[in-house]
Amino acid sequence: MKIVTVNIPETYLESIERLIGEDGLYPSRSELIRCAVRDFLIKELKRANEMIKYKEVKVEELDDKNYVRVPIEKMDENNEPVREFKTYKIIKRLEY
Repeated sequence: MKIVTVNIPETYLESIERLIGEDGLYPSRSELIRCAVRDFLIKELKRANEMIKYKEVKVEELDDKNYVRVPIEKMDENNEPVREFKTYKIIKRLEY
């Protein structure tokens, strides 16, 4: 895993603190944020698949339970942005 640093409003952090720890739903801030990002990516990728702009690219059905696809912006030979997707297999899901 890579380390990523983000700045968030204090109110977000207060809400996160309520959801972690022994009495919380998540064991740590990192795990809460990983789950939130994964859920966001799955939702946004499904939405992107429905958009006409992205229908030009052949996209297989996304198996939400085993894989997540992350968009990657690249430039083609005409220096125009092209969106591709990199697929990652979900190795382990934490059960709470």
